[in-house]
Amino acid sequence: MDKNNTEPRTDAREDYHDDEFERTPLISSGSGRPTTLGYSQGQRQTPLPLEQMSVLLLLRFCESVSTFCIFPFLEELLRSVIEGGEEQVGYYAGLMDLLRHCLSLFTVMYWSRMSDTIGRKPILLLGTLSLSISMFAFGMSKSFWTLVLSRCIFTAFNSNAGTIKTVIGEITDDTNRATAFALLHVPWAAGTSFGSFIGGWLVGIDVLPGILKRFPYLLPCGTAGLMALVATLCTWIRLQESHPSLQTRSSRRMETLVESVISEPVPPRPLLLELVRDRRVMVPVLNYSVLAFLHTCSNTLLPLYLALPVKLGGLGLRPSAIGTVLGIYGAANSVFQAVFLGRFVRKFGARRVFMCAILVTVPFYGLYAANSVVALRVSAGEDTISAHVVCYFILALQLSLAMLIECGYGCIYIFITASSPTKHSLGSTNGIGQTAVSVVRVISAPFAGSLLSYSIQHHWLGGYGVYLTLAACGAASLLVAAQLPEDV
Repeated sequence: MDKNNTEPRTDAREDYHDDEFERTPLISSGSGRPTTLGYSQGQRQTPLPLEQMSVLLLLRFCESVSTFCIFPFLEELLRSVIEGGEEQVGYYAGLMDLLRHCLSLFTVMYWSRMSDTIGRKPILLLGTLSLSISMFAFGMSKSFWTLVLSRCIFTAFNSNAGTIKTVIGEITDDTNRATAFALLHVPWAAGTSFGSFIGGWLVGIDVLPGILKRFPYLLPCGTAGLMALVATLCTWIRLQESHPSLQTRSSRRMETLVESVISEPVPPRPLLLELVRDRRVMVPVLNYSVLAFLHTCSNTLLPLYLALPVKLGGLGLRPSAIGTVLGIYGAANSVFQAVFLGRFVRKFGARRVFMCAILVTVPFYGLYAANSVVALRVSAGEDTISAHVVCYFILALQLSLAMLIECGYGCIYIFITASSPTKHSLGSTNGIGQTAVSVVRVISAPFAGSLLSYSIQHHWLGGYGVYLTLAACGAASLLVAAQLPEDV
C-alpha cells in the first residue's frame, strides 16, 4: 500500500494547533518562480495517493453513470407518464429537476458541515448508498411523481460532489492538486459515455421478460444502481478518513485518543457567515455557479434537442442513437480531460482556462440554432447528402466545444480549494459552493426546459429564442469570470 495513503502528513501546515498556520490558505506561493498553482517550476511533483484516488474516482464515475443513463430515454419516459403533447415534455423535465434541486438547498450544506464533524467517509457512504436505492426506484417508477420521489431520495442524502473535492484537497498538496482535480473530471466524462450507452441500448432487452415488460427502464437503471452498491462496499473497505483531526486520532489507541481530546482541542470552525462574507471565498463560488448554470442548461436541453422531432427544432433521434452520440462524446471527453486539462492549467493558468471555458458557451449555444436549420433542410429533402454531412459536422463541433466548457470545472475546483481559510473549514467551503450550485440548478433546469417549450410553442425568435438567450448569458458571464484572482 502507498505510504501516502496510511500516514498523515507531518509538515508545519498539518499542525492544526498552530495559530500561525491555521489561517494559511490550502494553496500558497512557492519560493521559486511562481506558477498559477502556487509551487516552483522546478519543484518535484508529489505522487498521488493512488488507492484513495481510485476510490474517489469510482464514486464520481458511479454518480455520472446514474445521471446520464436516463438521458437517452428520458423524453420517451416522460411522454408515457404525463398528460399532454410532446411540447409539454420540456416543462415536466424542468419541473422534475426543479423539485429535486429545491430539496438539495436544505441538505447539501447540512451534510457538508456534518463532514467537518463526523468525517468525510460516513458522508460518502451514505450518499453512494442513497444513489443505489434511488436508481432502482427510478427504474420501477410508473408515474411522474414516483419519478420525482426516486430522484429526491438521492438528493436528500447525498453531498458526494462537495465531499469528494474536500477529500482531494486534504490528500494532495500544491504540487499535485491540479493533476488530481483534472483526473476528477475523467470518471465523470467516462460515466457520461457508459451511462449513455446503457441508457440507450439496455431499454427493451428481454432478459427477464416478465419483469422488464412491466418495467422497461429497470435494466439500465438497475445496472447503475448495482454499480453504486459495489462502490459503497469499496468505500467502506478501502477508503481512509482524510479529515485532519479524525485522521490523526484514528491511528492512536483509545487511551491516547482520550488524552488528546482533553489536552488538544480542535480549533473551532469559522462561522458560515464569516465564510459568506469573505470575498476570497465568494468570487470562486459565484463563478462556479455561473458555470453550473450554463452547463446545467445544456444538460437539460441536449437530450431533449436530440430527441425532439425535426419540425419542433430537434434532430429526431431514437434512444439508441442518442445513447451512441452521448456515449461517444463521453468517451472522447474522458480522454480529453485526462490528457489535456492538467497541461492546459499548468501552461496557461487556471484563470485563463476557466475564462476560455466560459467564452466558448457563446458559439456552443449558437450552434443549436444553426443545426436545427440544417436539420429542417434535410427533412425537407433539400441538398440531402451535403446537408447530412453539415448536420453531423455541426453536432461534432458542438460537442467538441462542450469538452472545453467542462474544463472549467477542474479549474474552479482549484480556486475553491485555495479560497478555504483553513483546512478545517474546507468541507464548509465546498458546502457553500455546492449549495450555491443547487440554487442555480433550481433555476437553470426549469428555466431551460420551460424556455425551450415557450420558444417552440410561440415560435419565439424563429423557435430558437432559448439558444440565443443562453448564448447572451454566456457572453455576460465573462464579466464575472474576470473577477477571479490571478495569483492562485
